Amino acid sequence: MSEWQRFAELLDTEDRLLGAVEKAALDLTQALVSNSPAQIDGAERRLEAQRLLHTAAYRARMTMQKNGFGELTLSQVCAYAPGPLRRQLGGTARTIATRAIALKMTVANNRALIVAGLERLAKTVAVLQRAGTERTGTYKRRGIIPPPTGSVLVSRRA
Repeated sequence: MSEWQRFAELLDTEDRLLGAVEKAALDLTQALVSNSPAQIDGAERRLEAQRLLHTAAYRARMTMQKNGFGELTLSQVCAYAPGPLRRQLGGTARTIATRAIALKMTVANNRALIVAGLERLAKTVAVLQRAGTERTGTYKRRGIIPPPTGSVLVSRRA
């Protein structure tokens, strides 16, 4: 097997694993939308496992690329490939770039969903704090009791 064929194989593996990461990130999005802790935990674990596999494939490809071509970009290396492999490598490189963009969008969406959930949690805690300190139906001779400024400890399982 020539070095170019080995490089094409590494690039295909990286592309395939990046697709698996993308699918796992979309599964995490579905779990976040469904708001099920068990689904979120499982999806997060699958995403992390796929991310580790992709990282290993990326490192293997980058090591071979750096050893052979130094600081050339992936598109430059693909353009330098022999004729029969040039089109295949270029197509795979474009697919990787497209998947990377889609993955960035999915990750940004997941972050927004997580932040929205944390904001809902903070609002719920604030309402609970206010409800715990107010005494309804009673005349307050000394004025209004200010809401507490301390935090409420919440279990990780909550």
